[in-house]
Amino acid sequence: MSADPSRCHPGRPAPGRGAIDRPVPGRPLPAVRVVSGAAPEDATPVIARAAERGRAPRGRTDEVRVDVREGRAVIAVELADEPPRAGWAGTVDHGLGHRRVGAAVARHLRDARAAAPVVVDVPDTVSPDRVGDLVLGYLLGARGQDTFAADPAPVAPELVVRVDTARAGTGAGRVTSGRSDRGAGSGHDDDTAATSDHVHRAVEGAREAARATALARDLAGAPSDLKTPEWLVARMAELLGAAGMQTRILEGAELEAGGFGGVLAVGGGSDAAARVLVARRPGPGPRVLLVGKGITFDTGGISVKPAEGMHLMRTDMAGSAAVVAAAEAFCSAGSDPVRADLDLTVVVPSAENMLSGSAYRPGDVVTHVGGITSEVTNTDAEGRMVLADGLAYGIAECDPDVVVDVATLTGAMKVALGMRTGAVMATDDDLAERIADAGAQAGERWWRLPLPDDLRPAVRSEIADRRQAPRGPGAITAALFLEGFVDGRPWVHLDIAGPARSPEEIDEVGPVATGFATRTLIGFLRDLADRPRG
Repeated sequence: MSADPSRCHPGRPAPGRGAIDRPVPGRPLPAVRVVSGAAPEDATPVIARAAERGRAPRGRTDEVRVDVREGRAVIAVELADEPPRAGWAGTVDHGLGHRRVGAAVARHLRDARAAAPVVVDVPDTVSPDRVGDLVLGYLLGARGQDTFAADPAPVAPELVVRVDTARAGTGAGRVTSGRSDRGAGSGHDDDTAATSDHVHRAVEGAREAARATALARDLAGAPSDLKTPEWLVARMAELLGAAGMQTRILEGAELEAGGFGGVLAVGGGSDAAARVLVARRPGPGPRVLLVGKGITFDTGGISVKPAEGMHLMRTDMAGSAAVVAAAEAFCSAGSDPVRADLDLTVVVPSAENMLSGSAYRPGDVVTHVGGITSEVTNTDAEGRMVLADGLAYGIAECDPDVVVDVATLTGAMKVALGMRTGAVMATDDDLAERIADAGAQAGERWWRLPLPDDLRPAVRSEIADRRQAPRGPGAITAALFLEGFVDGRPWVHLDIAGPARSPEEIDEVGPVATGFATRTLIGFLRDLADRPRG
């Protein structure tokens, strides 16, 4: 299988279980090209216009119209002049409006089955500071998940980013509600060269972010009759191995010998055996452990879920998809010596939580890696069971300075923060703020929840070390349960149960799997590489 997550795999019916060699099903990303001087003759210009009164743009196709300017067709798209979306810790998402512009244009062209390229002008259509956001919105907005449709939508046409060398150094053309603000500048040639370099870097950064997000979406959106634990960790091992990481897959007797009681308990009700992926790229810099929940399908087990919405449980491994896609993107940039310093380990505990005579039960006591025991009170709280093993094993393996786990862990998080915001729970303020800053830069919003001392007794069991799913605020008590497995290390827990899935196309987000947290993690790893902790 190619390690390029943008490679197209033709849509065809999913195979029966056990098709271990099948590639990750997905759709390609559109092409993007940066040019100077004249745009291609067949390219249709994109211009920004003021949003219609009474509604806020959301990256939809109806925000785009085809106008005629000076006898030539142009694509006019709404750009809202609104305050940026705020997060906690002073972080602000400045690029949302331009991601919406890019997504709206891409969806309009996709639905129209257009073939001719489109061109955006820097600085006329978009300012240099926002060109990366527009490109990211275009790449991700264009890409549906109709992989298995008989007639999938075509790939949106090429996006051409034209740097106007005659005006790039003037500071002209910052678009606000469809207007251009022009200003005089000095050092025109130097400013023009700097603008061109900035645009090239911004476009390449958007490409990297889009490729990683697309990979996470493809992994999470793959159907569960294909995506067994065996298939999932095999594909992830291929991707991370191609990016330069050393990979191992633990199964069967190795899991038993290693004490992976949580993974084996959760996977015990399924015919598809559990697996654990371990990947590492050693380095002289800070040691970072990323652990992602890899539940390939979740019925809830004996504590069975309602039927409504259960089909979306194929995305219950979205945390592991984000972790692997981010690590693949980060390690693939091998020419960057700063990135090469980071010592990175990835652990993905993967199982299928099914209902059968061999399924684990409420009331069971499970022994995890390292010997800590858990009293099971709800088999639908399976994510924390496998994460406990993954955290304990990863810490023993790589002795990390920083620990991050990512999971679609609790429905309580969706109630608290909705479907567009991820929850951050951390034992370290610096790490929490780094996540918030990376999310703001990536266009992913986070909010911090506390880990209060008065709730810690809730996760103590009378018959074991830990109670798996106590009463109380579920997102917080789940994190407090996991805290017992991090050995006092600086740790961040990211609950993405809400934003990992979407019921609609909105902003740059597609339906079903969104790839949320992938771009935040890439930025977080970059930040740790650039600014190691004291």
